[in-house]
Amino acid sequence: HFTVTNNDTSCISSTADVTISDIRSITEWNGSGWSNGNPKDDLTGNKIARISSVLPSQPFSASTVNLTVCSLEIRVPSADTDPNVIIPSNMTLTVTNAIDSNGKLVFESGSSLLQGDNAVNTGSISYKRSVSLTRYDVVYWASPVTDATMSMYKFSPNTLWDKYHFWNPAAESWVLSDNGTEIMTKGKGYSIRAPQYFDLVTPDTFEGTFVGVPNNGDVTVETEENKYNLIGNPYPSAIDASELILETNKDVLGAIYLWSHNQPPVFDSPSNSFEYISSDFIVFNGVGSIRLDVTNGPIDEFDANIAAGQSFLAMPTVNEIKFNNGLRRGSADNTQFYKTAKKIEKNRLWLNIANTKGVFKQLLIGYLDGATNRNDLSYDAETMDGNSNIDFYTINESKNLTIQGRALPFDNAEVIPLGYRSSVDDKGDRNFTISIDHADGFFDTQEVYLEDKVTGKVIDLRKENYTFFTEATTNTNRFVLRYTNKTLGTGDFENLENSVLVSVKDKAVKIISSKQTIKEVNIFNVGAHHLYSNNKVNASELQITNLHS
Repeated sequence: HFTVTNNDTSCISSTADVTISDIRSITEWNGSGWSNGNPKDDLTGNKIARISSVLPSQPFSASTVNLTVCSLEIRVPSADTDPNVIIPSNMTLTVTNAIDSNGKLVFESGSSLLQGDNAVNTGSISYKRSVSLTRYDVVYWASPVTDATMSMYKFSPNTLWDKYHFWNPAAESWVLSDNGTEIMTKGKGYSIRAPQYFDLVTPDTFEGTFVGVPNNGDVTVETEENKYNLIGNPYPSAIDASELILETNKDVLGAIYLWSHNQPPVFDSPSNSFEYISSDFIVFNGVGSIRLDVTNGPIDEFDANIAAGQSFLAMPTVNEIKFNNGLRRGSADNTQFYKTAKKIEKNRLWLNIANTKGVFKQLLIGYLDGATNRNDLSYDAETMDGNSNIDFYTINESKNLTIQGRALPFDNAEVIPLGYRSSVDDKGDRNFTISIDHADGFFDTQEVYLEDKVTGKVIDLRKENYTFFTEATTNTNRFVLRYTNKTLGTGDFENLENSVLVSVKDKAVKIISSKQTIKEVNIFNVGAHHLYSNNKVNASELQITNLHS
């Protein structure tokens, strides 16, 4: 019953009776069919799906790819002898409102659950996640459900008691969880080794099962600012890493580092232990990602979707990171931890360094809107130097970057310093080759040159790769990347000889232009290290204090 009033006089103008109809309807699966039509045929998504039996058959088949329902009720008998309700691995189930489960709902590895923001679930589900491992492999996990533990119930009960760890970001160290009894906090990451009975060399499929109430809605994860934190995808679906970095946590999260265990650990005689030698972190930020293995082919390895159950390292500049349902993606983006590329409109160049023994490292440099020539949290990623054999990086403002984003418009007069570290000794191949892996945007045609300051050679990397010999060393002075085949001269500066004054006093650099406005200032040292850049001066005078040199 509604009453319409006049706001000025508070008098009742008229009344009317209105009937509000519940447009939802229930369709129940009894093991053979739906009582009120298959919910996949209801394009409005207003059906409540109730499942009372899965005998003789399941309600969802492998051909069910996408299904939207108003809410989901699991009412199958809870006895262990009765089958579970199975959500197939390729299926995305969207439930606008709540799931009410009695523990008999199982999501296969790769399946996805999407929900409305305000849905509050009751009862537990089982969410499976499969990955190929050898015995000493570790995986950085995160739970898509509440109240799951690492071992005690169903997730990884065959891991040794002392191989369950969580990360202390304040101390930046691992903390042991005896027998894995630690409850997995929403949005946090955990390190768990493979089952002890797995083979040391031949991989086997590990299938872990998270048991608990499915997470949904806004999630805020407490972090230690300016420290490495192990953060996890909190949802039973993939999330979009680009949106996580560039929108939800813009300018505060930065690059994410995903441990790949792309090569198995090997026995190290001096330490009498198994160690990762060439495995490394996949690094992803607003520019893109680098791949880890020379055999993977010319692709961008990570497609910006963080799968359900996966965690990653990051160094945020704030004390909390936010997640929301808008980040969630369906099963097409949730089938595995490492994925092929989605090509986007950016100008990027991937460079490799490798030898004939399989030692490999990749770096990425990209020119795109949003990036500057300073160090940007969302577009520059420092190397974690995780591969003990080799490291390869660009250098900007004294930082070693495995991914570097730079500003548009592109200036082909730029010179980008390169650095490398090799620990390959006499037993290995110390002849390394630098090459272009692949490119996009204007780098499909842009000239790319490598200058070797030791030999004096300038190599056109579009026409040939460059092979050089190196001792086991770290070198930040030998190579620079350039986009023209011209070396630096003095011609451009001669015309400004009487109009620009550069002085240094009390560790401050002062630049004065008497004729023109200064547009941009770049400072290099004699080793071609890029120490300083400012492309938005727009003044006739600039003072730089505390320049690190």
